[in-house]
Amino acid sequence: MKIKKNIPQMTRLTLCGLCLILTGCGAASLAQESTFESAYENSGEEEPVNIYTSSASVIVASVHEDVQSISLFGIERNEAMELGYDGATVVQDKYGSPMSMAQLKEGDIAVITYNRELERLGTISLSGDAWRYEGVARYSLNQGNGSVTIGEESFGMESNLFAFSNGQPIDVGQIIHQDVLTFNGMGNKVMSITVDQGHGYLELINDEALLGGWIEVGQTLISQIAPDMLLTIPEGSYTVRLSSDQIDETRDITIERDKITSLDLGDIELPAPENGVVIFEVTPTTAKISVDNESVTTTYPVRLSLGLHMVTAEASGYDSLSQYIQVDGNETLTVKMDLAQQTTVSANSLSTSDESRQAQITIEAPEGADVYQDNLYMGIAPVTYAKTPGDHTITLRKAGYITRSHNIIVADDDKDVSYSFPDLDQDGAYGQNTVSGNSVKSDKTSTVSGNTVSGNSVSDNSLTDNSN
Repeated sequence: MKIKKNIPQMTRLTLCGLCLILTGCGAASLAQESTFESAYENSGEEEPVNIYTSSASVIVASVHEDVQSISLFGIERNEAMELGYDGATVVQDKYGSPMSMAQLKEGDIAVITYNRELERLGTISLSGDAWRYEGVARYSLNQGNGSVTIGEESFGMESNLFAFSNGQPIDVGQIIHQDVLTFNGMGNKVMSITVDQGHGYLELINDEALLGGWIEVGQTLISQIAPDMLLTIPEGSYTVRLSSDQIDETRDITIERDKITSLDLGDIELPAPENGVVIFEVTPTTAKISVDNESVTTTYPVRLSLGLHMVTAEASGYDSLSQYIQVDGNETLTVKMDLAQQTTVSANSLSTSDESRQAQITIEAPEGADVYQDNLYMGIAPVTYAKTPGDHTITLRKAGYITRSHNIIVADDDKDVSYSFPDLDQDGAYGQNTVSGNSVKSDKTSTVSGNTVSGNSVSDNSLTDNSN
C-alpha cells in the first residue's frame, strides 16, 4: 500500500521535471530568436550619408526668410548662387558660435557646404580670415589704380567688387563721398561694400525771393541759392535755414535715401523789395564781370540795389563790353553778354586769338537728363560747360527715372574731357507724395550689378572719360 501511495507522487515529480525542461527549452528558443532578430536589425542599419559634399567661399548677397533661400556669390567660381535652407542648416560666426540666418548681412564673407544638385545649403560660417570695418566716413576709392584707403590704411580692390544699399546690389559708381560705408575684405583686398548711410536730394520750389541768398542744411551743407538747384544731402532729419535780405526762415525736413524732397517756399511773406536779383550769362565763361566798377562773382545770382547800374565784361583775347541795366526788384533779371573775339593780322592772314580758351567738360549721356554739378544746374545732356579741376558730384535727373549721383575727379590741365554715364533706371513709383508738408518723390534703388569705384573722393569709372 505504501508503494501505491508513492506512485502518484513520483508521477507528479516527473511531470514537473518535464515541464521545467520544456519551459527552459522554450525560453532558450525565444532568447535565441530575439538575439537573431536584434542582430539582423543592427546589421541592417547604415551610417547617415553627408549629402553636402561641395564647399565654397562666398559673399552674402541677401537672405529671403519668407521662402527660406539665400543669394550668394561664389568667389572662386565667380558665379551667382541661390540655395535653399531649413531649420537643420548650421549657421555660425567666425568663432564657431551659433547665429541665425537673419543675423547675416549683405557683403559678409563666408564659407559654405552645400549640395549642388539639390541646391541646398548645409552649413554657412563667417570666414575667420575676413575683416570688417563698419560706419566708415573717411575713405577714398579709386578704381583707376585699383586702390582703397580706409582711414590711414591702404588696400587693393577686387575687380568684381560688390556693393549693396537698402538690401539690394548697386553699381559701385552710385556711391558718393557723402555716404557712410561698411567694408569687407580678406588680406589686403576689399571684396564688398555696404552703404550704411546713403544720400537723397532736396529741391527748392518757388524760391525766387531767396535767389542769391543762402541755405544751410543742419551742419551738413551751406550754399548760395541759385535757380533750379538740386542739393545732394546725406539721409537724415535736418533743420533748414533760409536767409537773404530781410528774410530769415527755418524749415524741418527729412531726407530719405534715393528720394527727392521738395521744399515749397511759396508761403514766405516777402517784404517790399530793396534790391533785385540779376543772373549773368556771359560768353566766354572766363570773363571777369564788374558792376559799377566793382568786381562781382557770377557763379550764383547777384543781388543789386534798385536802379540803374553799369556792367562791364572783360576777358583776355576778347573785346570788352559794357552796358547799363535797370534793376526794379519785381522779377529776376537775366543779363546776357557775348564778347567778340579779337582778331590779329599776321603775314597777310586774318587769325582769331584763342590764347585764353578754357578747357571744357562735356556730359554726353544719358541724353535728355538734367545735369547738376555740385548742386548747380548745368543744362540737359549732352551739355558742355567750363572745366574746373577737383572732385565734383554729378547728379543726373529725368522725369520718370531714378535720380543718380556720381563722383568725378577732374585733372588740373587744359584738356577737354567728356563723360558718358550709365542710363538711368525707370522709376515705377514715380510721382509725388506729401510728407510733413514737403513733397517727396520716390527713387527706388534698382538692382544693378557693377564693379566700378573711385573717389571720398569717389569717381565712377563705369562711365567714359575721353580727354582730348
